[in-house]
Amino acid sequence: MAIAQKIAAKKREIKSKGYLNEKRQEWIPGVLYGKDTGNTPVFLGRKELSKTFTTYGSRGLFSLELEGEAKPFMVLVRELQRNPLSGQINHVDFLNVNMNETIKSMVGIHIIGEEEIIKKEGILQLGAKEIEVSCLPIDIPEIFECSVADLEIGEKVTVADLKLPDNVEVLSDLDTLLATVLAPSMAVDDETETEGEDEESESAEETDAEEAPAE
Repeated sequence: MAIAQKIAAKKREIKSKGYLNEKRQEWIPGVLYGKDTGNTPVFLGRKELSKTFTTYGSRGLFSLELEGEAKPFMVLVRELQRNPLSGQINHVDFLNVNMNETIKSMVGIHIIGEEEIIKKEGILQLGAKEIEVSCLPIDIPEIFECSVADLEIGEKVTVADLKLPDNVEVLSDLDTLLATVLAPSMAVDDETETEGEDEESESAEETDAEEAPAE
């Protein structure tokens, strides 16, 4: 497990939507919830939080230092809302976790060895980008590395092929595809077939339009 990165926060008052919009340029609204915290509205510094997530990602365990509280809260990001146009963070939900209780969490997949596939003139096709696991908060892996270096054309790697720590249980289907290697001709055939289906669909639409009676 990676070191829990610190996130500074302060409690916020529930006021009008206008007040919240005024604060958004500098602050990101969020909620801290859990057995020991209830639902606590918070503000997080926009620049600091964006930098943390850009550097370390938003998965994994964080140490949330809430202004006025003697001890930090160990938290997971349960929901991250972004502006669909700008990509800026709009809201964050943090779950306060008990370090002695097993929890479910999503862990990202990092593919390595792609350069070996290129040498073999294969086409790497990626599958799932993350999988679900169950473990104690302190045991949540930062990421799972999945090597494709030894794969030959036509071979694949699934969740079942991952090397997991003994204290981490995988909840995702073991047959879930993570990566497969295609021959260049297979990739071209797939694209040609898709284009052919699109052309047939367009032709059928044109025929239907010609045969349709005028209103």
